[in-house]
Amino acid sequence: MRYNRVPGSEVELSEIGLGGHEFLPDGRVKAMGEEFHKSVTPGVIWDGFGQDSRREILQVAYESGVNFFDVTMDSEKEALGRNLQEMPPPYPVYIQTRPEGMVYNNDPSDEDKTKLLDYGLLKAEAEHGCELLHRERIDLYNFGLFPPAIQRQPGYVRKLARNVEQLKGDGLIRFACVDTLSGEALSLEMIETASFDAVFTNLSVVGDAALEHVIPAAQERGMSIFLREAFLKGRLFSLGEAAGISDRPQLARAAVRWLLAQEVATSLVLGVASAELLTENLRAAREPQLTDEDKAVLDTLRASPEFAEARAGQHDFFLKGWG
Repeated sequence: MRYNRVPGSEVELSEIGLGGHEFLPDGRVKAMGEEFHKSVTPGVIWDGFGQDSRREILQVAYESGVNFFDVTMDSEKEALGRNLQEMPPPYPVYIQTRPEGMVYNNDPSDEDKTKLLDYGLLKAEAEHGCELLHRERIDLYNFGLFPPAIQRQPGYVRKLARNVEQLKGDGLIRFACVDTLSGEALSLEMIETASFDAVFTNLSVVGDAALEHVIPAAQERGMSIFLREAFLKGRLFSLGEAAGISDRPQLARAAVRWLLAQEVATSLVLGVASAELLTENLRAAREPQLTDEDKAVLDTLRASPEFAEARAGQHDFFLKGWG
């Protein structure tokens, strides 16, 4: 495993990180794919997280040197905190998470998204996250905004940046992360505040809009860059089937190697449904050079009309963000 340093710190993160989503048999994200708003309600813990299959995935991660973990909803935080106690990692690990019910549009009742600007509420949520994870502080706190609400409120990003600095000052978080689900314009505004230390962005062979403005802006600021959605939550494989690609493992390897070949990632966060899939993806990462076979598979994918349509949709979503 290769490791990359978070600028301005001694923290080194594994080039491959592990996402916290668990999956239903049909490929949907557990809990989120069943009752979305219930799943992201603060304090709601679903049954069935962090069980045998997840522990097997964690064991493979440990054996491979993965030290960066990303979790979203409280059910994932509770499961990871519990699993880390049941299966203590053989080295220090670092966790990224989010303030539950305060990011994206996860709480529709908070129409103007003012909860993030209420430091008391934000602090209490960070403390709750620490309790679930059994950590003294959150390593990386991720902020994904809801553009329709934020863009009509002058000064919102500056106010949020002040709260971020206060969380750091109170020792509740170590780093803060811009989530590009906020859309390109808001992401760039957040980057410019200098209060954020990293960017967490969608990037894939299908959607590479982040390479145009956001990633260069983050690099200019000396920020860490975390990548996600290598497989578009499985949609990549349906696009592959439409293009006549039946070898899913080969397509996955090509997608991982294409991302690493961009040479922008501090860490590429992968979501997997099994230990076997994580092993396969890690094998691709250990040999990051695109092979002729990889290039041929990607050329076949790009030649399909379904790819062109998906690429346009990914680009539009990246610009607009969540909502």
